[in-house]
Amino acid sequence: MNFGLGRRAKIQINHIACAMLVWNHLKKMATLLGITIYHLKHQLLSKYLVSELKYPTIKMTVI
Repeated sequence: MNFGLGRRAKIQINHIACAMLVWNHLKKMATLLGITIYHLKHQLLSKYLVSELKYPTIKMTVI
């Protein structure tokens, strides 16, 4: 018997549900700020990237 198909389908459904929740939250925030969802997403990712470059959460060591 192949039990993997059911598990994969459930994972995909959960992924879609999470994506819809995030999209709805971004839509509400963008509406409140008076900007587009794409502009809000770009701002959030840009701030995250700058923050990670300044203060990385995973420290790299030189070998």
